Amino acid sequence: CTMFPDYEISIQHFYCLEYRENSRTMLLEIDFRDPVIYLDDTLVTAWEAPYAGEEISPAEKKRILFNVYDYLVRQRGFQNVKAEY
Repeated sequence: CTMFPDYEISIQHFYCLEYRENSRTMLLEIDFRDPVIYLDDTLVTAWEAPYAGEEISPAEKKRILFNVYDYLVRQRGFQNVKAEY
């Protein structure tokens, strides 16, 4: 059993979601006005400074997208989210 770090997600604007994990923050450009919200690994680009240089592995991207999907669909009740991870 693997323990995943705690994370926190907030929707900052209609075009941006903020993902925080431990002391790192990442912004995902998601337009919530779109009829369908597609989640794929192109959304997971980089951590904000001072962690901007850290590489994000494919497994990390998948975990982050899973957490975002869980937040949007299960916690916030979005019904128009499609995930590809």
